[in-house]
Amino acid sequence: MSGAAGGSVERGGSFVGSWLGLVRRRWRVGLLVFVLVAGGAAAVTLLSRPIYRAEARLRLGEPPPMGGVSPATGGLFALMRMGGDPFANDLELMSSRSVAEAVVLDAALAVQVDAPRGWHRDSLLSSLSATRETGRARFDVEWLADGRVRVRRTAPTDSLVGDVAPGDTLSFGGMSVAFRPWREGMPRRVRIRTLPFGEAVRRTRGKVAIARARREANVVDISFNHWDPGLTRAVVAAVVDRFVELRLAVHRRESGETVDSLRRVALSTERELAEAEEALEALQRRARLIAPDVQGEAFIERYSEVAAELEVTRVERAGIAELLENVATARDPMQAWAGLAAFPRFLENPTVGELLGRLAALQTQRADLAWRRAAESRALAVLDEQIESIDASLRALAEAYASALERAERELSARIAEMDAELLGMPRELIELARRQRQIRILSEILVLTEQRLRQEELRQALTFSNVQVIDPPALRYRPVWPRPKLGLAIAVLLGCAFAALGMVIGERADRGLRSARQVRDATGVPVVAVALAGPGGLTFAAEEALAVLAAARAAAGGSVTALTLAAADEAELAMEAARALSAALAAEEAARRGAELGAPPVRTAPVMDRFSGAVAAVAEGAPVMLVVRHGRTTRDAATRAAALLREAGGALAGAVMVCPRARDVGEVWS
Repeated sequence: MSGAAGGSVERGGSFVGSWLGLVRRRWRVGLLVFVLVAGGAAAVTLLSRPIYRAEARLRLGEPPPMGGVSPATGGLFALMRMGGDPFANDLELMSSRSVAEAVVLDAALAVQVDAPRGWHRDSLLSSLSATRETGRARFDVEWLADGRVRVRRTAPTDSLVGDVAPGDTLSFGGMSVAFRPWREGMPRRVRIRTLPFGEAVRRTRGKVAIARARREANVVDISFNHWDPGLTRAVVAAVVDRFVELRLAVHRRESGETVDSLRRVALSTERELAEAEEALEALQRRARLIAPDVQGEAFIERYSEVAAELEVTRVERAGIAELLENVATARDPMQAWAGLAAFPRFLENPTVGELLGRLAALQTQRADLAWRRAAESRALAVLDEQIESIDASLRALAEAYASALERAERELSARIAEMDAELLGMPRELIELARRQRQIRILSEILVLTEQRLRQEELRQALTFSNVQVIDPPALRYRPVWPRPKLGLAIAVLLGCAFAALGMVIGERADRGLRSARQVRDATGVPVVAVALAGPGGLTFAAEEALAVLAAARAAAGGSVTALTLAAADEAELAMEAARALSAALAAEEAARRGAELGAPPVRTAPVMDRFSGAVAAVAEGAPVMLVVRHGRTTRDAATRAAALLREAGGALAGAVMVCPRARDVGEVWS
């Protein structure tokens, strides 16, 4: 843990040290960049025109209900917000091109007046308006000595527009202007520039800021920045007025369209309902269906009665037929006609009862006379005639009743058949009746809802009002939003520091000169063994530096050396000066030792090793070669090329000697 902490401290110290070294080396560049950037930023801040901001705050009420047939919208469509967020719709309406175009026309934003600082549009012009026909042009305005105002077009062509008296309106370039009279302190010349209408609209839409105050509040903030305070407030006021006007017009148009559509729907539904009622009436007349449930019960009851009556008729008819057959074969008429008593109709008929009674009495009398008198007796013959007469009467009655029963059976059968056919067609007619009744019910509901919605829309159309409330009317802030001197100067200082650091880094990266022993080792692969100082009297080596060169040469040769070669990478004179200084330093050291020999070899120079011939000359004697580089001037590429050429020539560098122009550069060499 302590080792890791120690490593972090070392890395931090190395980072800080590298930056301090960078500052020491490049402080001039950094100071120059700081002065330029900070001074420029401060000048821009302090000399720029004041920028004013006008603001307004609106509260947007809930919009009127959406048009449609249903008086209330809910369910899945309300959950899905098919109509969109009302507040978002109002924001889009506020930032629409229609509002921007109206604002550009109201505030004449396609016209810009360039005047000295402190002079604005309303201080120079008494009135200004522009049309959609403005183009990209430039006009120079001059107040003449006689009080008139001269306007000249300078771009895209040069031409005189004309002279006009102050207060009079002059129309040119798609605008109409009335100038104020010249007064003391007022500039004599100003410039008016115009933009194409579409370009002015595009710029205005980008400059007008519209934002929701808070997410949960239906409050919107409108702001606009410009250097002309009067124009700034006029733009915000125009945005508010035009938005309210457009919103009201959209709502009225939507309400009018809804009313028209609802009226058409109501008329169409009313016609369809009348046709459906006529069709239902015709169906009821044809099918004779008024109350299907009651009529169905009565029909079933009648059907049962007719069917029962038919069965009874069939039974009676069969009984009468059997009775007639028995009478035809019976020997005793009284016994045969006694079966008539089983039929209720005959039993209820007093005539039939009387005939049967007389027949029974005659049969009794004949039986009494038959055993006392002969068969040819006149009394028996009279009784037989009477019995035959009654039998014929009963037979006629029975046959007539049988015929009536047959006719009744046919009629009842036909009636049953008709009722069966009517019963078979009844479901189809009932279904058709139910369908038509359902259609009438649906159309009636639609008509009622449509008329209700129509009354609501007509009422809303008659009482339409704008539910936009101006919380904060358009007004300027109490001071310009820019420039802000304290903030501007702080930003200028920060920018100056940042660009100064960046300039020092870029200068360090762009500088290819060798400045430290590490850079020399990276470029040549050998260390810096000594440092020489370049003073007014030439190069000088300290005694210990000269001895270090000698030690490095012996180490490279593996013992004593007979000669030492100094070669430069890009300066021939530098190697010669270094050789003279090194020889002098070694000689002085020998003298200081009072005759004790150092074994210092002679120092010679080689040509500049910027080509292969120089490298060959450096290794020709077989002596160790020292590369001489100048601090900050010898480039890394030159040193790398010299070491590579020496290796290609069969030699190798024994070390490097760095020449520093100032004593303080020595610390940078070993940093």
